[in-house]
Amino acid sequence: MTLAMVAKITFAATATRGELVLRKPTGVSIEKSWQQLTDTATITMPRNVRDFDKSKVNELFKKDDPVTIELGYDGVYVTEFVGYIARVSADIPIKIECEDEMRIISKTPVNASLPKTTLANLFIKLLPGVEVDALEVEIGTVRFAKTNMGEVLKFLKDEYSLYSYMKGKTLVCGKIYADDTDVVPVTLHLEKNVVNNSLNYRNAEDIRIKINAVSTLANGTKIEVLVGDENGDERQLAYYGIEILAELEKLANEDLKKYKVDGFDGTVATFGIPFIEHGYKVNLVSFIYPDRNGVYYVERVKVDFDASPQYRRTIELGEKVA
Repeated sequence: MTLAMVAKITFAATATRGELVLRKPTGVSIEKSWQQLTDTATITMPRNVRDFDKSKVNELFKKDDPVTIELGYDGVYVTEFVGYIARVSADIPIKIECEDEMRIISKTPVNASLPKTTLANLFIKLLPGVEVDALEVEIGTVRFAKTNMGEVLKFLKDEYSLYSYMKGKTLVCGKIYADDTDVVPVTLHLEKNVVNNSLNYRNAEDIRIKINAVSTLANGTKIEVLVGDENGDERQLAYYGIEILAELEKLANEDLKKYKVDGFDGTVATFGIPFIEHGYKVNLVSFIYPDRNGVYYVERVKVDFDASPQYRRTIELGEKVA
């Protein structure tokens, strides 16, 4: 059965124009991941629409104008992206680059100094009125002089390995996989509803990994220890409040076992449905190799929609769950 691809891109009304709805873009590309702070989207405009020519585009589309991208099949839409215009190209075809709510959050001015505090209290001070879902950890004394929230979030990532991203209007910080733990895994059959894949199956004994475990203490100081294979792929794991080196080493060795498991790494490409985002879990099932079935977290999702025609979702696998 063939399904008809549909698109609805809404540029909400502004002070200078009314609402605009685009239903036949030349292409849409969306990237979402907890690793990149800001989710992005690029809309390629059709060449044959009079109002979208080069001379008028800057009048119609301005930086920070809101935009919503809905894609789907047979008139059933899924909201794939909500954000704001970041840039409009001067080339033909015209491309509109967009960023999610983090675009607004990042520009918030910050000028503050705080004694030892929790991550949640830091956000209460710096982002009053913004809903935040933060990991329950303490951080040391911090001082942010005449900067912006984007630099603060970069500091938290670099110094404490606390990654931030937006989930709708909510800022999530420090919860890479914890925010969607109640979401039921989406089953993907490798020989049935996966278009193609770039997967590599690795046996546990072949995996070489080294963990740099860093514990941040309540006063802001850090202790660290290395465990694992000397020449292995290095990963840095963050811990909080572990004051004894031997205990930190024990915890790091326990976490090392989670990486030393049989399983896939790489990407799988599916159709536009089922809907999957980073933080979700996918249950990979194979009829040919049932012994390799497993559940994985999703680290990154790229959506491509164009007139070729294609509506594809490329999923990068993260840690194996089960």
